[in-house]
Amino acid sequence: MTVRFFPLMLLLLCLLQGCMVTRANIGEPIQEDAVARIKKGTTTMREVVASIGAPDRIVRGNDREIFQYYYYDGKSPGLFLLVINFIRMDVKSDNLYVFFSRDGVVEELVYGNRTARTRFKLWPFGE
Repeated sequence: MTVRFFPLMLLLLCLLQGCMVTRANIGEPIQEDAVARIKKGTTTMREVVASIGAPDRIVRGNDREIFQYYYYDGKSPGLFLLVINFIRMDVKSDNLYVFFSRDGVVEELVYGNRTARTRFKLWPFGE
């Protein structure tokens, strides 16, 4: 009886293996042309919000405000085997920080764009 079901069990185990590919995003992509329109010393808080939208986070300190905009992009392939699973994640972020003076005018702008370098990395060990 046990020998009769062995090929069926072996077939089921082989079919239960597999691969997966997932992708996840958090936030809205930051438009680089909108960032380029922000000018230190002239652009106001209202103009930033009209151009980019409401910030994801507002930090207040020393009577100043900092608007933070972020976008995260993650890619993750995986291989599911009978005994062991391999999954590798690559997550990158774009961040925009806009520092305002007490008058509500842009003092400083810091922008980092890394999501363009997000890759599906199939091999789970090293590069």
